[in-house]
Formats: sequence, C-alpha cells, structure tokens
Amino acid sequence: MRPPLAPLFCTFLLAVSVGTIQAQGRTTDLILGAGATMAFATEEEATESRVGLNAAAGLSLRVVDAIGLRVEAGYIQKGAGSEINEDGATGQLNIEVDYAVLRGLLEIGGDLHLLGGATVGRDLRCNVAFDVSAAGIDLSSDRSCDEMNIETNDDLGVTVGAGYDAGLVGLTLLVTEGLSEIFADDDAPPGRNRTVSLVGSIRIPLSG
Repeated sequence: MRPPLAPLFCTFLLAVSVGTIQAQGRTTDLILGAGATMAFATEEEATESRVGLNAAAGLSLRVVDAIGLRVEAGYIQKGAGSEINEDGATGQLNIEVDYAVLRGLLEIGGDLHLLGGATVGRDLRCNVAFDVSAAGIDLSSDRSCDEMNIETNDDLGVTVGAGYDAGLVGLTLLVTEGLSEIFADDDAPPGRNRTVSLVGSIRIPLSG
C-alpha cells in the first residue's frame, strides 16, 4: 500500500506556519483557480498530448514584501497518446490519468510574480484505451487500469511558473516536470508526466 500524501508536506507546512507567525506585516490570501492543462509523457513514442482540466484551492502566505509561500490542493487531468504500427496492427493508444494534487510553491514578486516548488499527485482515475485494428479486425478496447491490473505511482514533480494579479483576479502559467514513472509495473508503458497549465484565479484577502 502506498503511504499517505499528507506526511510528505508536514515539515513544509510546519515551516510555513512558523515563518508566517513570526513575519511582520504579513498577508494571507485565499486562492481559487481553474483552467486548462496540456499533458504529455516523456517517452519519445508518446507523440500525442491530452488537453484536460485543472482546479485548485489554496492559501498564499506573504512572509515578507516580495516573498510568499503558496500551498494548494486540487485536481488535474493528465495523460498522453501514441501511434501503434507493429505486427500488422495499426491505431492509437491513449492513456488518461486524473490526479488529486498537493503543491507547495515559493512565490516571488508582487502583482507580477514567479513561482517554483514541488507537486505530489495521487491518481483518482486511470484509463487505457486502444483504438487498434489488425487485418481488418477491430481490436479496440477501453478499460480502467484496475481492470488491466496496472498500478500507478504517486506523481512527484517539480513545478515552475509565472503569474499576474489584477486586483482580485489573476492568471498563472505553470509547467510541471514529472520525476516519477507514471506506472509502477515494469511491463506497462514507460514515461513520466509533463504538463503545461493555464489557470485563471480569484484571490481573496483574508488578513493583512
């Protein structure tokens, strides 16, 4: 059984809390965001991307004027596809994995700011679809990873990006490079997640 995600962020959250309490003139904002994600896999044969949704809610804790910490929890759709042309079979393989995610990001700047930090994801849904035919016979299938006895890894990644806030609304671009293989099984398709997300947000001041 995989360990809970929460302990991975305990030390980080404790440091955020202590630093925030000690900071003078701090502000805390609630951030609600949603947008679109273009997902890829690092495997060379994964030539097709998946366009999906993302949504998150979190807190931005301003430690000093130009430096803050952002902690978010949310949902993101990832996946990729590849062409199949071997042993007389032709078609396409599509992999779709939806994750619950936690992000811890350093936020540098003011209305225009840079972001960087870590992301951890746990799959909520995993699906593998084959749209394949061989010798005129349709061999297509659409099955969940559980049905195929394929296990996914927790999705560990590094995230960087930039954002701009205009009053209560903002726009953020995030790029995440996966550090772990999507699947835990040795005979499953190889590759790590790579995503580009565009997120619109509402930023609600809570204190400051």
